[in-house]
Order: sequence, then structure tokens, then C-alpha cells
Amino acid sequence: MDQFSVVLNKHEKEIKNITLPCTKNPCKDCPFRKDSIKGWLGKQRMTEIIQANSFVCHKKTNLQCAGHMLLNGEQNEFVQLAKRLGLETGIKGRELVFDNKNDCIEHHGEI
Repeated sequence: MDQFSVVLNKHEKEIKNITLPCTKNPCKDCPFRKDSIKGWLGKQRMTEIIQANSFVCHKKTNLQCAGHMLLNGEQNEFVQLAKRLGLETGIKGRELVFDNKNDCIEHHGEI
């Protein structure tokens, strides 16, 4: 094994120990949950949030929002990063968030 391969193997092991700074489940007050309050954020604000590349959790502001990551999938930059690094996000709760972006936007537009 050459020196480059040794260094590469060392870094691959270090990368596998990285955890992404994100919540692991949508919290009970997550705006991306199906049971969030109707009309809470309004249609325009929810559209802006969904279109963002990433979104910080409104409760744990040092972590990325699991709900945004679940709803946006590979359009979320943290999901993209995890994929590039070969990391699992470890996020659970897909069944809790809206099935698609339009349903989420409409839910927040209703009063």
C-alpha cells in the first residue's frame, strides 16, 4: 500500500465518524409536520422556507431541521453533503411530515 492510500484510508475512517449537525426527528412543533397548526406561517413564508437550500431548526438553532431535510430530500444541502461524504443522516419520521411541498404550502396558507 502506497503512502497516498494510507492517508486516504485514514481520512475515510475519520469521515465515517462525522455526524451532521441536524435534529434526528421532526420536533412536535415542526412546521413541516402534517399536524402543524393550519395557517401558522402563511403560504408565502412557507414557500420561502421550502425553497431555501437548508433550514435551521426553530427550537435547536444550532442544528439543521430534520423536517426540512425530509421534505426536500436531495434538494437540501445537508442531505447532499451527507451523500457526497457517504454518511447516513440518521433522520427518522418521514411519515410525520407532509408527503410533498405543495401540501405543506397549502396547509400553511389555510386559515
